[in-house]
Amino acid sequence: FDNSGRQYDAKGNLVNWWTDATADAFVGRAQCFIDQYNGYDVPELSDSHVNGVATLGENIADNGGLSEAWLAYLKYIERNGTEPSLPGLNLTTQQLFFVASAYV
Repeated sequence: FDNSGRQYDAKGNLVNWWTDATADAFVGRAQCFIDQYNGYDVPELSDSHVNGVATLGENIADNGGLSEAWLAYLKYIERNGTEPSLPGLNLTTQQLFFVASAYV
C-alpha cells in the first residue's frame, strides 16, 4: 500500500479502514522515505533535488518491488544454486542483482 492506495478498501471504496495505530505506523515509515528522498540531488539539473513528498507513492512502490524481487531471487538461488560470476567483474551475483536494479 502506498499513500494513495491505502485510502481504499478491498471493493475500491474510499474509506478509512485502518486503525489509528496502523495509520500512525504507516505515516512514520512514510516519513523515512520522504526524508531519504528529500536528501537526493539531481546533478543533471542545477539546484534541483528530489521532492520526497511528491514522489512518495512511487518510492514506496519501487522499494516494495525491489524487496519482493530480492526475496524471489534468494529463493531461486536456494533451489538452483548460485549462478556463475561474470568474468572480469569482481562482484558476486547477489551484488550484481543490486547493480542491475539501479539501472531500472
